[in-house]
Amino acid sequence: MRVLLTGAKGQLGQSLSRYIPQDWILLAADKVFLDIANESNVYDVISDFKPDVVINTAAFTSVDDAETHIDFSESVNNLGAKYVAQASSKYGAKLIHVSTDYVFDGNSSVPYTEKDTVKSLNVYGSTKHKGELEVLKYHADAIIIRTSWVYSEYGKNFLKTIFNLVEKNKDIKVVDDQVGAPTYAADIANLIINIIKEGTLQPGLYHYSGDTVMSWYDFANKIAAAMTSSHSKVEPISTAEYRAIARRPKYSVLNCDKIEKFGYKRSCFSKGFEQSVRALIDESKKL
Repeated sequence: MRVLLTGAKGQLGQSLSRYIPQDWILLAADKVFLDIANESNVYDVISDFKPDVVINTAAFTSVDDAETHIDFSESVNNLGAKYVAQASSKYGAKLIHVSTDYVFDGNSSVPYTEKDTVKSLNVYGSTKHKGELEVLKYHADAIIIRTSWVYSEYGKNFLKTIFNLVEKNKDIKVVDDQVGAPTYAADIANLIINIIKEGTLQPGLYHYSGDTVMSWYDFANKIAAAMTSSHSKVEPISTAEYRAIARRPKYSVLNCDKIEKFGYKRSCFSKGFEQSVRALIDESKKL
């Protein structure tokens, strides 16, 4: 199995690199080697490597920065997805593309299904949805996985941010009126690997997230509680008080029934959370 992985330095990319079977031939491409916003670069790499499967995790994921870097967000999240889909299709590679819960506006009170209307509140979500449409348009056999609130021991993410603040005994204010389902990157990685191994999942759009719904404030409290030596205080604030640059959905829980019907169960938050926190604690002890 020849696998091309884009966005290899991101938290999902690093998790995939860790768990992909050793007997697979993996080209883990970071943005220096493969800039998905560069059409000729995409075609050159895919035509030279000749992958059986392309896993596209590359994206511009900084939600606030995307508001002031609209052209860059469009070039990576929209056009980059298009180029990867076109080149993968041309050279006969299957494609698994990763997207986000932020394509929704958060006005629902029940988990979003794949058939629900998309309406993003921010540039990041809007450009990711455009990318989804390009993938569906240019690669008939592509699989798109929308996920949410991804955390891990790698890269920049909420878990590591709160962990580092708590470790320094900093008091933290965290929004308590945005609700979602945290998802461990390693669980997404293993889902993708199993999809490739089994080859039975039909092309199309799927939702996949952790199994526990909570607010960012709840999540921060769980992190602080896991670090028993800390004296940090976690306080709730509203979205209006936080004053982020980009608007976020107040509710972005994903309905994962569709993918579960194929036998792929939702990731267990407690298991992934404990594993990732242990890894961060072990890492901090080495410093």
